[in-house]
Amino acid sequence: MNKPTSNASRVLSIDVFRGIIIFTMVFVNELAGIADVPQWMKHLPANVDGMTFVDLVFPAFLFIVGMSIPFAIQARANKGDSALEIFKHIALRSLGLIVIGVFMVNAESGYDAAAMGISMPLWTLLMFIYVLLIWSNYPKTLSPAISLGAKLIGVAGLVMLWWMYKGPNDTGMTTQWWGILGLIGWAYLIAGSLFLITRQFASPATQFFTLALVALALIGLFFALDKTALASVPVLQTLAAANGNHTHAAIVLAGVILSQLFYLPAFAASRFKNYLVFTSVIVLLAFASWQVSPISKIWATPSWALFSVFFCCVIFGAVYWLVDVKQQRAWTAFFEPSATNPLLVYILPYIVLSLCGILGFYLRPEFFNAGLAGILWSLGFACVIMVIGAGLTRMGLRVKL
Repeated sequence: MNKPTSNASRVLSIDVFRGIIIFTMVFVNELAGIADVPQWMKHLPANVDGMTFVDLVFPAFLFIVGMSIPFAIQARANKGDSALEIFKHIALRSLGLIVIGVFMVNAESGYDAAAMGISMPLWTLLMFIYVLLIWSNYPKTLSPAISLGAKLIGVAGLVMLWWMYKGPNDTGMTTQWWGILGLIGWAYLIAGSLFLITRQFASPATQFFTLALVALALIGLFFALDKTALASVPVLQTLAAANGNHTHAAIVLAGVILSQLFYLPAFAASRFKNYLVFTSVIVLLAFASWQVSPISKIWATPSWALFSVFFCCVIFGAVYWLVDVKQQRAWTAFFEPSATNPLLVYILPYIVLSLCGILGFYLRPEFFNAGLAGILWSLGFACVIMVIGAGLTRMGLRVKL
């Protein structure tokens, strides 16, 4: 088996990168409700050929998921899990992300408030309570019966909320666009499974090139289904309908590849040379694909994916240089809660806002609804969420799929 590191269970550079991404995601989510901010601080429309730093946040999350995959799988292998048991774990984690994503996206839109038995803020708060019951990391000192009972209550609660949900014309919950977490779940399932397969049968070098070719093939599939008549073939229509999933999975695989280049012993001796070569190839491919494919996050185009991977490589390279080469680590403590407990920090703003909705309290004062004041509010809001996340983490509340 190919080990990504000798024995470390966590890598500070990866944790810090994850923390930065989660912090930025909380910031831009709050910023989305602010008027009169520069366009470079907003998502670009689907038909605009370009991207802002906001359009980089989601692919950066995908990328860091990929960087973590080799360590997560190796940790399970070290415990004696078989390949089948590891795949079951990947599938269950993916299912959890998809389920939470679908519930969250239905809480945001598609509901008929008048037909619901309870208010939408209460429905949303209950949903997150049940999510916490199912996926919280219970202490080992707690009775297994109590842990199992709490999880079963959570499952029953989500089923109840699904039954209560009413959309237009008495419809129920729909997948809509799966939500951010749902899209991550699908990409993780595809990329994690592919990595697990190559890990069983390939040497480190062969594995690297196999994953690179698979990632390019997934991006190529976008062209095949989008630019040719293949999408009209009945058996391929399902793939065409979910074209973005292929691109998202390719971004995850790119994270896997960079993680291997930095931390797999077989590549450690020439780490920096390999990093420069990989990053250079990615940016060349990005510019090449841009000639035939516009940059669009909404459409999940190949050029957007490749430019996103390039920027992620550059950012991670800078983090690695500061943390591991220069040993500048004091500043990393701020990102610790979102690094080690990312799902909790991600859902905290939604929990806070649903509580405010129940109480009839508008959290953001009107003065901060636009312009520079709104930007500063969003930064402050993200910092407060980080502090709350740190406190809850110290209290032992951890959410882990």
